[in-house]
Parts: sequence; C-alpha cells; structure tokens
Amino acid sequence: MICPKCSRENLTEVEFCSYCRASIKLRKTRTLSELTTEEIVAIIESDLHGAYPPQGNSLSKSDGPDAIWRVTGIPDKYFNNVTYVNWPSTEATHRVKRLVEELDSYEIDYSWWISPSSSPDELPKILEAHSMIYQEDFPGMAIDLRYLRDQPSELSGIEDLKISRINNRDELDEFTHTFTVATNSNPEIQSGLTRLLNMSGYGQTDDWAHYAGTLHGKTVATTSVFTGAGVAGIYLVATIPETRNRKIATTIVTHVLKQARDAGYNIGTLQSSKEGLGLYLKLGFREYCRFAFYTRYSVD
Repeated sequence: MICPKCSRENLTEVEFCSYCRASIKLRKTRTLSELTTEEIVAIIESDLHGAYPPQGNSLSKSDGPDAIWRVTGIPDKYFNNVTYVNWPSTEATHRVKRLVEELDSYEIDYSWWISPSSSPDELPKILEAHSMIYQEDFPGMAIDLRYLRDQPSELSGIEDLKISRINNRDELDEFTHTFTVATNSNPEIQSGLTRLLNMSGYGQTDDWAHYAGTLHGKTVATTSVFTGAGVAGIYLVATIPETRNRKIATTIVTHVLKQARDAGYNIGTLQSSKEGLGLYLKLGFREYCRFAFYTRYSVD
C-alpha cells in the first residue's frame, strides 16, 4: 500500500505507515472474481448513490432509506438528481408527484436515475406522466484493477501531456473551468461546482481526488475518482474539443485507476456515456447493469 502522507510504499497492510507513522485507511474490498453479479451491481449502485453529485453542499436532500436525492442549486441537471427510490406501487404515483413538486420549487434543471434496484417497475411510465423526459441508458460498468490494461507510455502527439492531482483552490477552479468548457455546460455552473467540490474535500485522506491533464501548459482534460464506497468510482471525465481523439482521456483515466490500484483498491466502477463506452471497454471495463436516465428542465 501507499502511505497518503509520505507517499512511500508499505509492503504489508498495516494501520500505520512504517516510515512516518501516518494512519492508513485499510482497503479490504474483495475482487470482482469473488463477487456475484448481483453484488457487483449493488456496488456500482452504491458508488453512484454516494458520489453523484458530490456531497459537500445541498439545498435539500434525502439519504434514504427509500429515496436518495440531492439539490445543490448548480444550474445543471447532473448536479441535482434522484439516484434511487424504493416505493410500493400503491404509493409511487403520489410520491413521484410530491418529489417532482419539491424539485421544481428550486427552479433548476435536474435528472432522475432509475437504478437497477429502484422500484416499482412502472416507475418509467410514472416519470413520463409527470413530464420527465427519457434521455438514454447509461451502462453501469466495473473493472478488476489488478488486470487494468496499461497504455503505451508514449502516445502519438501527447508526449508532453502532464497529469497532476488537484491540490489547491486555484487548481480546482481551473479544473472546473476546463470541465465546463469541455462539456459545453452553462458557464454559470463553474463557481458553484468549484464550491461544491471544495466543500466535498479533495485532500489525501478525503473520498474525492481530482486530476487535470495539461498539454503545453494548458489544462485540456479532467477526471475525478470517488472512493467513499470502497471502490474507485470514475466521474467528471472530459476533454476540451480541440484535443479530442488523441487518447488523452484514455491516458488520464488509466493514470487515475493506477493511482487507485496502488492505494489498495481492487475495483473500479463508472456509468458510461455513449461517447465513452469504447474507451472503457478497451481498458477492460465490463457492463453489469443499466441506469435509465430522465431529465426535467426548469421553466424560465
């Protein structure tokens, strides 16, 4: 394992670094081969429930047991969402109506992920009856990090790419700026996203770590990893338009997963967009489930 304080490797799993005596949070998660498909799906769901959006700040929220949702106030559908509900069929229509009214009251765009364990089965029809729009299915994917497929050390055209972990507020602001540009998001989300990620924590002992890819002195790509659910959950992967199709995203995601593997994590998870699916399959990710994704936009 790697000590988060002095960055030196300890050959055995210990509670304190044998060099600087820093406390080490042991990673004792099982490998994919030791889990059933149902257990893997549960892990993928648990990671999404805990990570998205980051938990540092909420105007309103529910952490269960029968519903998980958050409103951050950031004007973007991905940062205000429902990630899980488990309601009886007899109550679902009424509960959806109440929650939609609650979310609408904040006058923000938001989304609703139907997780594999969400219920009832008729939830999609109920959401559509309340003017939520189906967008796409996101594959829930996982990888055994012991068998992560390494990329060549030199990739054509990106020999000067430098990958670094975000360590301060200025770097975090540049990270969110790049993410906003790369995803063609409303520029107004940047300040709120910086504040949200800052409040969620990104230090060596926090559950979040953010990485920037810099080319010729300019930040061109972002990737984040959430470890609060005991696995390495990949989020906020983005590359600015002018540097796409050069394997920059592949390189930075591989780097981040290697860092997680070196820190003792055995499993990586993510929810893939259509655009990113090929990248993740080449790295060795495998699809285990699907998340139906619905959106609702505020009325100006």
